[in-house]
Amino acid sequence: MTTSDNNQTTDNEQLLPENQPKGEKIMRDDGTYFYDYRTEAEILADADKLLAKFREENPEEAAEIRRRGKNRKRYILEKKYFKELPKDYLHKQSYAQRLAKAEALNGCKFKDSPPYKSKAWGEPMDRVLHERRDSFGNRCDGKIAIMGRLNGFVTYSYIIQGFSFLFSLIFIIAGISTGDFIDYWTRSGVAVLLFIAMTYIRRALRPYDQFIFNRHTGLVRTPHNWWRRSFYIPYEDIECYHGGVVKSARGGGARESAKFRCMKTPKRFYLKTPEFIAQFGGIDQGSWAGYLAFMDTSIPVNENLHESIEYYYTLDKNALETEPFPEEIKPYLDPDDKQVNREHVW
Repeated sequence: MTTSDNNQTTDNEQLLPENQPKGEKIMRDDGTYFYDYRTEAEILADADKLLAKFREENPEEAAEIRRRGKNRKRYILEKKYFKELPKDYLHKQSYAQRLAKAEALNGCKFKDSPPYKSKAWGEPMDRVLHERRDSFGNRCDGKIAIMGRLNGFVTYSYIIQGFSFLFSLIFIIAGISTGDFIDYWTRSGVAVLLFIAMTYIRRALRPYDQFIFNRHTGLVRTPHNWWRRSFYIPYEDIECYHGGVVKSARGGGARESAKFRCMKTPKRFYLKTPEFIAQFGGIDQGSWAGYLAFMDTSIPVNENLHESIEYYYTLDKNALETEPFPEEIKPYLDPDDKQVNREHVW
């Protein structure tokens, strides 16, 4: 223990009346600590005050929490909440069986990818979910979870859209400066139409830029590429590498970066190991482990994903929004409340 720690401990102890037991030791983020001397009754009273303040400042959110709580109590009284449903749709195949299934779907065998060493991307992220609270965003319908990649069709649609907006402004300014309104404004109109068209084209192309983690098959479908079609691979054969934090100029913000690399390579059409840059904003260890935990059929779907499942159930769309909501997951939701009515979703 350092001298400063000794001094701090001494200072804290001096605040105590003689023979009074120490309270609970509370650590701060900066490594310092203090003692909480409140009684249990005082802690409960303070908690009630904080709850009352939250309800006053966030009435809509508080009402939603109350609604969900009442519904959950009703599900328990109706003996639905703890009743387990059949899980026949979940795969019961070993890794070897799923690898063979992926090869059949791809139409070719896999070969092992060469070892990967890169100072830029470091070591693979830990695959273990340390906190059940760790998970990923609203990209899950209970059957599939999706994750976007960078430098794909969607990225280039944004680039084209940006240039079309820029050219439309240039043509307007040129028309004003030259007086040739008809010619330049016609060109500007075409650029504006291209700008609008990219919004709809992007919606159509977005599904092709996604990793699709299918919990019911145990396989992942990779994104399409400009010169390669997507392929299926067991989720165990994908590694995620952390690339550090990318900071924008002049302190404008920072984004995580990550890269995905396949540990096995399809022999057909793939001369080098498939690698993908993660979506803008990257992915951290907790999120990556959350995707892998989602694929583990020995544990239920993380409860943090229940609201995402409810969202897509309300839309009656899958997570890609290309097909109807999966029938296998519908029994886990109340058709009237649009809320998960089971303790666990499988």
